[in-house]
Amino acid sequence: MRKPSAEPNHDRTGIRWALAERLLGIPASMRGLQQPEEFVEGAAHAAAAALGVDVVVRWSGLSAEPLPPPDPRATRLKVLWQDSPFAAIDLMGEESFTPEVEALLRHMATDLTHDIDALTNRTIRYAQRALVGILRAEDEPEVVAHNAVAMVVERVGAEAGLLLNRHTESFGVLAAVGAWPEEAEGASGWRAAAHEGITSQHAVGHPGDLVTCPISSTSPARFMLLLRFPAGGAERRGRYPVLDELARTAAPYMDARRRDLVLTELLELNRVSESTATVELYGKVLKTAVDLIPGAEAGSLLTRDSPSDAFEYQAAIGFDLGGLRSSTVSEVDMRAWYGPEERGWRLGLPRLLTRADVDIDLHGIRSSPGADLEAAAYHSIQATICLPVLRDGVVMAALNLDNLTDRAAFGRDSTNLAHLFGSPLSSLLHRQQTRDVLRRAALIDDLTNLGNRRAFDQALAREIARAARSTDRPSVLLLDLRDFKLINDRLGHAVGDEALALVARALERGLRATDFPARRGGDEFVALLPDTTATEAAVIGERVQAEIAKLVIHDTIRLHANIGVATAPDDGKTAADLLRVADERMYLEKLGAR
Repeated sequence: MRKPSAEPNHDRTGIRWALAERLLGIPASMRGLQQPEEFVEGAAHAAAAALGVDVVVRWSGLSAEPLPPPDPRATRLKVLWQDSPFAAIDLMGEESFTPEVEALLRHMATDLTHDIDALTNRTIRYAQRALVGILRAEDEPEVVAHNAVAMVVERVGAEAGLLLNRHTESFGVLAAVGAWPEEAEGASGWRAAAHEGITSQHAVGHPGDLVTCPISSTSPARFMLLLRFPAGGAERRGRYPVLDELARTAAPYMDARRRDLVLTELLELNRVSESTATVELYGKVLKTAVDLIPGAEAGSLLTRDSPSDAFEYQAAIGFDLGGLRSSTVSEVDMRAWYGPEERGWRLGLPRLLTRADVDIDLHGIRSSPGADLEAAAYHSIQATICLPVLRDGVVMAALNLDNLTDRAAFGRDSTNLAHLFGSPLSSLLHRQQTRDVLRRAALIDDLTNLGNRRAFDQALAREIARAARSTDRPSVLLLDLRDFKLINDRLGHAVGDEALALVARALERGLRATDFPARRGGDEFVALLPDTTATEAAVIGERVQAEIAKLVIHDTIRLHANIGVATAPDDGKTAADLLRVADERMYLEKLGAR
């Protein structure tokens, strides 16, 4: 409870003047970083000071209907946030409030309901732009992770932050900001939270509250952000929407970094394949897969020399390879292990098997290989990804990635990354063919079949270097989709992926044959326009927008794009400068569309 020193002032004009700056003007000092709780509390104390009364602010846990004031000389203001009770402001004086004052205070509560919504949206926009800038930086991964956590800690008013990477049941620390107890940094107890949304709990071994925020485009979450707040801070839920949006923003960037790491390792394996013994290389491939595929902690690799041969074990992790090599597996038994998906087997698609699938009577799989497997380890398999590896359209190898503890360890990201291993394994059987496949896989976005960010950056660098030796004026076009998040939220990520593929085709229709389109990540696309003036680039941008505007998702949702263009050398002589200018212009167009 606070007792202001000011004398009671029930004059309507004086009250309105005292509250106007707080509620309507929103001083510059309050813009950007202020939390909704701080805003409400400041307004409540400003009102109390103007009236010369006492004030108590209570958070959440309110009934749907206004509570009766405890005293004729008191009044209660209910503040909503996202249509739910957010705060109760109890004002208590030495005399009853006049009807005019009561009306003004109710108007204040209504204003607060609108203002904290706007404040939250503004905070989210500022924080998203800052986070994207950090995640796009060309710094070392450790530096990027630390800077991202530090930014989030500052924006939500936390005391400390911890970014964890989930591989199987446990988490490894990627970045730590502030002081953390040793128990928290080594914790494996956040497994459940990886399947949930933002949750709060008491911090392990440390006073205060802890908020866990999963970061992933799939379930279970592969990354977890832990934020420590002062005691009671986790219950102030005004920061949760900011965290949720930042997690959504970070997820595709972090997934892309993991995919790039896998591709980099696969390219390295392909590079050393000619100088490495085949058996040794099989072991390296399997170890790389187990290390990099989320959820994998054991596995095996089988090959055969011809379609008429049985499969033989070449490498194993978590099992006795010596025993496995004494047995073979027929194609019939391998097909039984893979399951009834005939098309997937022929196309070399990874298939996820759970404990129930593993328990099926698999004939030779149980009688021959199973007999040679370490029994305890075999029967402890909770989930498996089985990847058929093709050569000339025939399955010539099989990669099994196992989890021995968690049936839900693998998600869609795991199977997508596992799929990438099909080509390098095939390269051991058909090296030259796979080398071309790997180069393409590293430069193509698998969702849209456009070039990916790496391919675009390489193309832009080459074009800028070429233009420096001539009079050509290359341009870049940058676009993102308006309100794309609503499609994912309302219709699901599968529909969102379909929409992105349609946008890619619309982008291609709007461009020229000489232009190079690419997907940079999320709902952001980019195109290189060789030898294109600013005027010509603007026309192309309008044509692309028109093509995207023709798209209709589920017969109800129309898509619209924000576009920014930049042209060298007027807007910049480097790739970074051109992309920055294009991004700024795209953002200005986005603001104009609101």
